[in-house]
Amino acid sequence: MPDILTVRRFSLRDVADWKDALMDLSGTELANTFYPSYLYNYTYSDGTVNWLPACAEVDSILVNKTLLEENGLSVPTDYEEFVNVCAELEARGIRPFLSNFGADYTCMEVLQGLSIPQLTSQKGREWRQQYESGQTNQLSEEVWLPVFEQMEEFIDCAGVLSSDTKSGLNVFDEYTADRVAMVRGTGDEAARYDVDGRESVLMPYYGASEKENWYLTYPSFQVAASAAAEEDPERRKLILDIMAAMLSEEGQRSISAGRSMISYSKDVNLDLSPALSFIRPYIDSNQLYIRLASAEMFSVSQQIVQKMITGEYPDAETAFDASNEAMGQKNENMPSAAHVDTGYSYAFDPKKGSAASSSIMNTVREELGVELLVGQSVNVAGNIAAGDYMAEELRYLTMGEYIAIFLCRMTGDQLYRYMDYVLTTPDKRGSVVNDSTLYVSSGFAMEIQKTDTGYRLQKLTKDGKELERGEIYSVAVMGSADLMQKEALEVVGVTEYEEADAVYKEVIVNRLLEGKQLVTPTDYITLHE
Repeated sequence: MPDILTVRRFSLRDVADWKDALMDLSGTELANTFYPSYLYNYTYSDGTVNWLPACAEVDSILVNKTLLEENGLSVPTDYEEFVNVCAELEARGIRPFLSNFGADYTCMEVLQGLSIPQLTSQKGREWRQQYESGQTNQLSEEVWLPVFEQMEEFIDCAGVLSSDTKSGLNVFDEYTADRVAMVRGTGDEAARYDVDGRESVLMPYYGASEKENWYLTYPSFQVAASAAAEEDPERRKLILDIMAAMLSEEGQRSISAGRSMISYSKDVNLDLSPALSFIRPYIDSNQLYIRLASAEMFSVSQQIVQKMITGEYPDAETAFDASNEAMGQKNENMPSAAHVDTGYSYAFDPKKGSAASSSIMNTVREELGVELLVGQSVNVAGNIAAGDYMAEELRYLTMGEYIAIFLCRMTGDQLYRYMDYVLTTPDKRGSVVNDSTLYVSSGFAMEIQKTDTGYRLQKLTKDGKELERGEIYSVAVMGSADLMQKEALEVVGVTEYEEADAVYKEVIVNRLLEGKQLVTPTDYITLHE
């Protein structure tokens, strides 16, 4: 085990088996820098604290304030006002609320966000600690039945449709086009969509009154240390010093990298964008709930909320009973949906690239039927293991719910300039900052020079020969509305392109469910130091 560990999607329950191998931080000065209300979520029932949270993303309801005002409406401040605004918007032909309920995290976060007052009650806190400590695998009826009742009411009043459960739903195109007034969004998204004179504000999940409003949050990552360090006082001190630097104000500012994030620490203040102006009183009063994010909770929430939306579960009682039936089910009892014959390593080789990333990108290119494809390694989850997979597990081979695929035709010269742009343009979402964020090519190979300041494109080859600059190729580039791909296409003079109907994640899932295999990886990069 390494001395210091970090994990993003996280629940104490999921790492309970590691408990004795990790340092107990409960009595350290570092743990004392956190507000007790947040540290409680990291405390096992015996008082052990192994993990501490870094700065966090805020997740809540993003409201198009300008659109509401243009329709004579005010931004809601509690749940009753939210219901009334939804009705007024529907009467004007505007969808009140839209979110991608095809994603597990949307289902889980909306379900929890709407019900934070219930989950933060004394009974709710006791249930969570028992669940996180592995003492129960069932939902408490007293705590959770009202949660499903709240979700049932929300689906109705917010105008959630069965079509909202389909993967690949482009929520923010609808939002920025003023066809939708409110979406589930984050602090970072709130800042990015404050454009063209349209003002967005990130409001809390609404309770019965403003005092019962809460923001849902999730840390950028959690950090822990190996218990083996306890045997060496000097090593223990060094590890705690490093963790203290990570979680200091300077450290958390570096982690947040200019994004609108908040801190759970007592003496750390991070800058907020104007779109998050409403959150300050909630930070001061510690009304920031840390989501319960066990792997089981992601899966069960997706299953239950989607069936509530489609009407398969007609009421809250049915949804509650189905949740408890699904909770604690062992994966080994669930049927295999697909088999992967050959596994591939995600590790980056400067003379070849990442085999796992290449396999995924080659597969997408074959399914799309284009000559060339450009993607990013960060959109591949990691090592691909050979063996049997459940249907849900196939979704974890790839990363990113909103990765679009843009189809176009490019000359070889335009592709040269495109690759040069994405390699050398800094401070963009999608910019290359290290080897792990380098782009992956399929159908052609790249020679890249690593310099003191970044990376420089040297040559592109196809079938062992330099790419013909005057030749025209069918190309797919992978990105999203908030990444730099559209901008890069326009910079190199590609103005005619279309977004593929195919959803990146579903391309891989559906191929494997059909019994096909992933395409063999190719050596796509030579990185010269």
